Amino acid sequence: MLIQFAVTNFLSFRDEMVLSLSTNKDDSHSEILLSYKNEKILPSVAIYGANAAGKSNLHKAFTAAIIMIRNSNSLQVDQPLMVTPFLLDEKSRFEKTKFDFIYTNNGIKYQYGFVLDAKHVWEEYLYEYKSTKPSMIFERSDINKYKFTARSKPQLSKIVDKNTSNKLFLATATSWNSDLTRNAYMWFSNKIDTYDSSNLEDLMFREFDRHQKDKDDSLNEFMLHLLKKADINISNFNYENIKQETDQFPFILPPELQGLVKQMSVGKGILEQHRIVTAHQVIENGEKREYGLNYFDESNGTKRLFTYGPVLKNALENGRTIIIDEIDNALHPAMTKSLIEMFQNPNINRHNAQLIFNTHEISLLDLNLFRRDQIYFVEKNNQTGVSDLYSLDEFSPRKSENIQKGYLQGRYGAMPVVNLEDIEW
Repeated sequence: MLIQFAVTNFLSFRDEMVLSLSTNKDDSHSEILLSYKNEKILPSVAIYGANAAGKSNLHKAFTAAIIMIRNSNSLQVDQPLMVTPFLLDEKSRFEKTKFDFIYTNNGIKYQYGFVLDAKHVWEEYLYEYKSTKPSMIFERSDINKYKFTARSKPQLSKIVDKNTSNKLFLATATSWNSDLTRNAYMWFSNKIDTYDSSNLEDLMFREFDRHQKDKDDSLNEFMLHLLKKADINISNFNYENIKQETDQFPFILPPELQGLVKQMSVGKGILEQHRIVTAHQVIENGEKREYGLNYFDESNGTKRLFTYGPVLKNALENGRTIIIDEIDNALHPAMTKSLIEMFQNPNINRHNAQLIFNTHEISLLDLNLFRRDQIYFVEKNNQTGVSDLYSLDEFSPRKSENIQKGYLQGRYGAMPVVNLEDIEW
């Protein structure tokens, strides 16, 4: 579970930004909370803000940090690190970026963070919470100065020479089979991920392929349940992975297949395509009939539900933390609310899954759905270009307060200022 994420000097977040999933003393909706020992942790967080305020930059911060950790071992010596600091002042553009996570994996709580620029990892640290205070596993400073404890030194000091200045020691030590870092690293590898419209569809097809290969119908069953929950007139669907031999390269789809399949990969000799056909039951001349419809002819909302299916199933079954950019894109507010409620229902969310998302859907701003510490806002200072992240809880609204109305009135900030009167058209 994610307990806290912080980032400094990344894109529009010049100053330290902290997203906390620890709860306050509020006892509302206590039944939805996740637990780690004596700590209570939020199952979901909603993030609001105007266009270009920085909501997607928070999503990018998560993505950048996770990818850097996962891909660290594949870096070549002196290969640049893909990190972008705040660029709108002379000082920050030359300073380092910092990422910090507090999280749990397999019953152990960790704090892990690193400081870097485009060339080097300057600082890095991993702590384990054996009590209320963290205990060091390793610390790194000035690129290649390492500090270990008496317990960790015999194992980890031997791995220092395997690391390079642009690699993360957490990843390097794990690749060299360190049992001191493996559990901490595997959370980044398996238990947290980010999603947006650019990667959801390809992921969906890969997951359908995997389940089909394993003769596992659970994804189809989950999808049908999700579609019925959305009250969409789909009684069933069929997924096919079509592989054809061809001596043409590049391969041009025949007219009868154009617009009907997803062409995932083309190689000389083999063409792999993916097709979903949905079944719709209708009443025709007083009789029930069933007709097939291609996935690509479905509405954007139906396609979005299909792409969410594997992500939601994986998260709920494996206790993953997922971060989704613009969760409400193409979805009715009632359906978006239903997806959120899956993570807030302990009978469905039995493995401590978490959902972090940004949205413009103000109908979700409801204290009957969320606690005050579950709602965050991002606001950008248009004079400096700096984004700020803060919680609704900082305003101490009453539990009976109309949050939607207060937000639209600008009570909590993070609202666009629209003035068309002074514009010459």
